[in-house]
Amino acid sequence: MFRIRNLMICLIAVSLSGLANPGQQALASDADHVIHMQSGQVVLELVGQVNNSGLPAPLGSSIQYGYLSALNGLDNVFSGIPEDESTARFTFYTEVNTTRVTSHGPFSIIIRDGTTTLYLNSLPATFATPDSFRSGTPIQVSAIHQQVILDTVEKTFTVVNMNTITSSWRFLPDGQMLKIGEPGEGFRTSLQGVLLVRSGGVPPPTGHFVGYAVGVRNDDQNDREDDHRPKD
Repeated sequence: MFRIRNLMICLIAVSLSGLANPGQQALASDADHVIHMQSGQVVLELVGQVNNSGLPAPLGSSIQYGYLSALNGLDNVFSGIPEDESTARFTFYTEVNTTRVTSHGPFSIIIRDGTTTLYLNSLPATFATPDSFRSGTPIQVSAIHQQVILDTVEKTFTVVNMNTITSSWRFLPDGQMLKIGEPGEGFRTSLQGVLLVRSGGVPPPTGHFVGYAVGVRNDDQNDREDDHRPKD
């Protein structure tokens, strides 16, 4: 009887310790649901618009906003039909300042730095209201370095962004806890765009763009990949 009583006391103590700190158990179980920025893999696709400004002087700034049309590891990034900004479950908002502008023949090479925030969308977004793309809950913030190559004759542009994640938070879509990347991970975005003046419109917005992002290798990823390589 003495041994059975001690065993029951130990089991009760273990159960109570788990109830006293449920968050720790949840974090441990949720750790496997991270969408890592795997090197060389397409991690997301996006659709957006850009508004450029002459402020602050002398080189100006830019906001770039839109939605994710695909996200690696998640089957459905839309809440319904049509699959556009109004039903997008994930949106982004980028704020950058221009640090250098270089002319080269018909090209204008623009360098910018700032931040990009991904959101779990809460209300239907609309391109008529740029702030609607940051009305949701932030789930990731990254530092961004941007190079824009603008064809001043054709009024088209290409963009390469290098993003390094500084913060990321868990969120709960479809009953499964997820997290998009970890701090220190990176992704490279390639965009193709056209200025609104070429398509017959009058800014704003300055232009439209589409593109995709691939994961970029870093030291933490090297360690994770080494852990999964067969041992000799």
